Amino acid sequence: MKKSILQTILKRSIDLRRKIVFPEAGRDPRVLHAVMDLYKANVVQPVLVSLDQNIEKLADTEDIDLPESIPVIHTEDEDEQKRRISFFEEKLSHKNPSQQEILRLAKDPLMTAGWLVATGKAEGAVAGSIASTADVIRASLRTIGTAEGAKLVSSTFLMEFRNDDVVTYADCGVVPYPDAEQLADIAVTSGQTHKILTGEDPKIAFLSFSTKGSASHERVELVKNALQIAQDRKKDWQMDGELQFDSAFVPEVGKRKAPDSKVAGNANVYIFPNLDAGNIAYKITERVGGATAIGPILQGLAKPYMDLSRGCSQDDIFYAAAICSVLSNA
Repeated sequence: MKKSILQTILKRSIDLRRKIVFPEAGRDPRVLHAVMDLYKANVVQPVLVSLDQNIEKLADTEDIDLPESIPVIHTEDEDEQKRRISFFEEKLSHKNPSQQEILRLAKDPLMTAGWLVATGKAEGAVAGSIASTADVIRASLRTIGTAEGAKLVSSTFLMEFRNDDVVTYADCGVVPYPDAEQLADIAVTSGQTHKILTGEDPKIAFLSFSTKGSASHERVELVKNALQIAQDRKKDWQMDGELQFDSAFVPEVGKRKAPDSKVAGNANVYIFPNLDAGNIAYKITERVGGATAIGPILQGLAKPYMDLSRGCSQDDIFYAAAICSVLSNA
């Protein structure tokens, strides 16, 4: 029987046992309980960030016996704080921040988590059950920064269908109206994410309301330009556009509408022209199509910093950590 993508990712994460930071474990019981599940199952090595002893207080409230082998970084610890102050002074020197701003960043749990990852004390971070996506991205950019060759942070969803087939949708959560350069960057990083998590070579479809010139519009031209830019960056990858979704997804339609395309009807990475389309599509695929939506998965960072939905479950946090672990091994 074919394994689900989450089962596969979980096994890989157990083999890796990466150090993953949880900056919200002191404020959200869901996170702290997920951390205990991860620890007991040996999925990752959790590292917790505590502000004003909130980890210990919440553990006591939730009747959790926190093992001594789980490291807890206290943001008020002066020695560690001095190291972070030096880090932010150097990292943000071009912006000439005030000492008050530097101290604020050094005390911030999200920033502390990013600092741990950026300095190699951990391999990844998971946050967003309380913090907004904007706050998580801001913390990741100010500490970890973008990956070599990536120009922006975007996001993907792995969509697992009932037959266990898996495709990638992007961008469904970060960049509202990408220009051609940004759309090309989203496509390339999404292809890389798909390859890391599924092991499959990406077959990328640039989606539109037009297939191969069936409609003429400036939005269609943007997608065509994005495809050309992406092809120039990854000459050996399979990608095509512009394609309507049915042309990219359904083999019979792909053969009829784009007979010369190697991607049409066979795509596994779907690049939506804007956030409206991507966000609506993944939710329809999940709610109507019965697929499991795994994400959002932030991409384009030098090291992984996962962004949770604020409505996430304990299981969502558990699997986000496993995904973070696997991405850290890229």
